[in-house]
Amino acid sequence: MSGAPRNPNSHSRFAYAFARLLVRKPGTVLAILLTLLAVSTWATLKLRINSNQLDLISQDLQEVKDVKQVIDMVGGSGFLMLALRSSDEAAMKRTADDIAGMLQADKENVRTVSYKLPVEFIQQNMVLFVKTEDLVEGKRRIMAFLEDKLRRSNPFYIDMGATKPVELNLQDLVDKYSSVGKKSIRDDYNISADKKMVLILIKPMWDTTEIGKTKTYLDKLNADLAAYSTQPGKVKLVEDYQLMGDAQTVAYGYTGSYKTTVDDSFAIEESLHPVTIIALVTIFLITILFFRKLAPTFIVVSGTVIGTIYTLGFTYATVGELNMITSILGGILMGFGIDYGIHFTFRTRLELGAGKPYDEAIIDAFVNAGRPAAVAAVVTGGSFFVLMVSEFRGFSQFGFLAGAGTLILGITLFVWSAALLALFGRINPEWPKKLIGVMKPPPVNSSSGKELRIPRPGLVLGVSTAAVALICAAAVPWAGTGEPPEGKLSFFQRVTHGVGFNYNTRALIPDGMTSVLLQDEINVRFNISSDPMAIYTKDLDEAEGVYRELTQNAHKYPSIDQVVSVFTFVPPEATAKANEKVLQEWKQDMANLEARGFSIAALPPEMQDKAAFFMKVLDAKPFDVHGVPENYKSQFKNLPTAHPDNHGWLTFIYSSVDLFDGQKMMQFADETRGIPVTYYPGRFDKNEFDPKVAEATKEFRAAGATQLYAKLARIVLWDGKVTVVLTALWILAMHFLDFRNVKLALASVIPLGVGVAMMLGIMSMTGLRLNFMNIIILPILLGFGVSHGLYLLHRFLEGTSPLVALRSVGAAVASSTLTAVAGFAALLAAAHNGLRSMGMVACIGLITTLIVSFTVLAAVMQLMHDRRQRESSGGPGATGDSTGEQGSNKAA
Repeated sequence: MSGAPRNPNSHSRFAYAFARLLVRKPGTVLAILLTLLAVSTWATLKLRINSNQLDLISQDLQEVKDVKQVIDMVGGSGFLMLALRSSDEAAMKRTADDIAGMLQADKENVRTVSYKLPVEFIQQNMVLFVKTEDLVEGKRRIMAFLEDKLRRSNPFYIDMGATKPVELNLQDLVDKYSSVGKKSIRDDYNISADKKMVLILIKPMWDTTEIGKTKTYLDKLNADLAAYSTQPGKVKLVEDYQLMGDAQTVAYGYTGSYKTTVDDSFAIEESLHPVTIIALVTIFLITILFFRKLAPTFIVVSGTVIGTIYTLGFTYATVGELNMITSILGGILMGFGIDYGIHFTFRTRLELGAGKPYDEAIIDAFVNAGRPAAVAAVVTGGSFFVLMVSEFRGFSQFGFLAGAGTLILGITLFVWSAALLALFGRINPEWPKKLIGVMKPPPVNSSSGKELRIPRPGLVLGVSTAAVALICAAAVPWAGTGEPPEGKLSFFQRVTHGVGFNYNTRALIPDGMTSVLLQDEINVRFNISSDPMAIYTKDLDEAEGVYRELTQNAHKYPSIDQVVSVFTFVPPEATAKANEKVLQEWKQDMANLEARGFSIAALPPEMQDKAAFFMKVLDAKPFDVHGVPENYKSQFKNLPTAHPDNHGWLTFIYSSVDLFDGQKMMQFADETRGIPVTYYPGRFDKNEFDPKVAEATKEFRAAGATQLYAKLARIVLWDGKVTVVLTALWILAMHFLDFRNVKLALASVIPLGVGVAMMLGIMSMTGLRLNFMNIIILPILLGFGVSHGLYLLHRFLEGTSPLVALRSVGAAVASSTLTAVAGFAALLAAAHNGLRSMGMVACIGLITTLIVSFTVLAAVMQLMHDRRQRESSGGPGATGDSTGEQGSNKAA
């Protein structure tokens, strides 16, 4: 067996002692590992994914408290929208009636259904809302028409052809006041202006964040609609997002915050299934390619799987569940974790190739490869742990579990691989060689006797540094800090604008996501945004103040398209009083016409019904909020089941901007986060109009998914910056503690720092941009990228030349990097654009760090080696630099 290390210290003594234990007691060690595997498998099978996204955000955030209040009041922060599309209006409305009845009967899943609202009340009182000058103009036209009709109905009237009958044309005024807010008053149904789409708004018994329940309900609803289609005399319902139905077929589709949240989340989950298979197959093939044998591949892959199961068992024991972010934990850890097994196996082959017996080879491989692996695991794990500072629980839990998983995998792979080989060696000392093969130590000298070295390292360093600097320079926004223009950019434009950040979340969702396409269609057909945010007020006085502030000061809120409140259905007080006066005069004028012989019966038949309704309209009287019918009020009041503290009124606000654009979404959230309102306490409770009531001032906040997503966007942007800085500091500190030498510590992070900078430059040149998903890759890349420099430098500091170091551990570095690349490259097959962008960024970063390791770092090590040789031989310029001392001290 191997003797004690030449320069013993506490770390190496412990490593040798532990390695000897593995070699002496491999059966016991494997039995312990398999027992832990059984327990971890049981715990893993009990793991469940919590699909409630609201739980991923700190429950102490005001935005979370606000949206929970709205959820308690009305049952959710948005709608599940069911859109019916058909060219046959009557068939579409009949179908909407049937489906609404079916939905309302489902008390287990459906809280409320909204698809029609009687408009007779608004039609009858619309004259109180119109501008007085328009009412006067309408009166003038109608009276002129009626006077002409009365005159021409006189039996003594003789028209010599000098005048034409007065035509009644009120279309311009009708169009001007054909809706309240953006709800048409011409039709009870939520129907588009072209009469080809009806919207049914469903409020499920849960909120949008509980995507598992939504997915289950959508499956049930699809089954119910399919059963409806089989009933005699009913239309055929087809889920289609382009088809225009007819009298026999009605197309339907889903959108709204419930559906878009489900689609995006499950697009990620569904993308990961083929991605995981592709990644595992590719990693397996790459490992076989580098080992050229099946046995070491099985040892490494099986150890990786075992370590991953340990991590999932640890997850159950500590966190208790997975979430939509940590559910990808296993795939990421397998891509990273296999790195430790590859390095151990390569080093064992090298030790066996040096002629050592199996037990000594295993012990020396464990110690020599174990130190850089341990440092890499600690640094990588710490880089993940840095994510725990995030306010977003999805990231903080991911950081905790990934960090712990990295350490678990590192330990597992070294222990599993060493114990398994030791067990085979105890059975037959020749088996370890046959199983994993041997690698002859790379020759130190050439055939002529000269030391093999990297030729002209100064030139290599200069050329590679210049090339790297040019690529890195492309990441700098030379044209300023503004975002690059939209559309296809030339190479020069991309380079001058730098890497940039893409705030548009449409670039992240799958291409052609049906719920988003339908949402865009609804925006066009109904001229409204999909889901509103809500502002809570405890009473009508506050609600009136909010409505007045937002409608009378619209210039302060450019991101708000429309405001819908119970006060939307209350006519402005001054206008209503002025119009009442006009109506009274008009009523008198009509009485005068009747006294002169005018009769509704004298009008054409098609106008008689309208004329009868018109006479009712003349009796319209001003009313306040208490005069609004209950079926209108109920849309804005709390449910009876709401907590007493949440009783009150809601005002809904709709966005005028595309909320998929992150910057515009945050602007909308900012404008509605703190709304200063002046209101009059007691004004409406007393049921009287009293402008002299004392004023009160209060700030109100909008609540809804938009506020949550805006907060999350800011958290991601801030965390992306903070975690990169903290990770960089952590890496530098740990490298210094490892090498105890500033120059070596800086040299070891060359591949990492330069590789990431090159990655950003390549992204700029190719038009890739950072976004809300791939920005989280940066700290992960920093954590994984440390292994390149660590393994190469530690091998170099064993006393070998840089070329020998590259030839002995370079294959392991390349293999472990390529397996990680394979794992991330598999994301390129995902349908989700956000996952694809993560895969692309990660692949570029991993490859650039590998290239820098074999060029820039190799040249730096050769220069360091040359200096070390000069100093050790006492040649010119010998200064006794600590680099040389440390290198010779570590020589094996």
